[in-house]
Amino acid sequence: MGMFSGRETVDWHEYLAQFHREHVGAIEELLQRIESGGRTPYAWLSRAVSESSRTVLDLACGTGAVARELARPGRTVIGVDMSAHELAEARRRSPEGTFLRADARHLPLRDASMQAVVSSFGFAVVRPMPQLAKEVDRVLAPGGVVAIISPSWQSLRLHDIPAISKFLSVLHDTPHFPRRAPSPGLPHLFAAHGIRKVEDARERYTYTVRNREDAERLLEAIYLPGVAASRISAAIDSLTQSAHRRPVRITVPMRRFVGIK
Repeated sequence: MGMFSGRETVDWHEYLAQFHREHVGAIEELLQRIESGGRTPYAWLSRAVSESSRTVLDLACGTGAVARELARPGRTVIGVDMSAHELAEARRRSPEGTFLRADARHLPLRDASMQAVVSSFGFAVVRPMPQLAKEVDRVLAPGGVVAIISPSWQSLRLHDIPAISKFLSVLHDTPHFPRRAPSPGLPHLFAAHGIRKVEDARERYTYTVRNREDAERLLEAIYLPGVAASRISAAIDSLTQSAHRRPVRITVPMRRFVGIK
């Protein structure tokens, strides 16, 4: 469907800084409310990390949802993000946690210091991907695991499309992530650094819109650079009106990639 196609004209550095300043916690709120078999994407991602992993890095940690899922006695989880506003909220929610403001492409961590590296959406946002993969390889210890979740819109089925396309037609645009240049797929990207694929799975999640608040939370949590506020408001109105007749269930397909070094 091309729902997350790149836009070369967008200043993504500026847009992402503004988005995460004005919508602190919005993405976590959305992902905590989508489920598949009673399990959130954060729980699915966290299950890829062995209980024996004592040092874990959460890349693009946002407000620290994955870091909280992974917290265990005797384990150190370090969350890294570029947004000071998201990190401030992460520290508020997890005062005992370790959160660093840093560029994921230049991590302030020692070589081979992490037994696991996880990221929710980080590989959909941080560019260039080869540089990010190289840095993950640098901090990951031999035998360590890397686990990533990201949207997988290629997994949409025909009956999923009407609910999604209706509000997108009101927006006159589609949500999307940055894409400055074509990048190899995750398996090839990590294979170049000696990290072999052990899983590349897809899972279908559902977000249900029952009222205006649900519609607002959805639109607040997706990247829509250049879309006028009036269009976003109209899309919220459209979803709300549809939900008054019956709940609108929007499919959110997700991908989990797991590799081992």
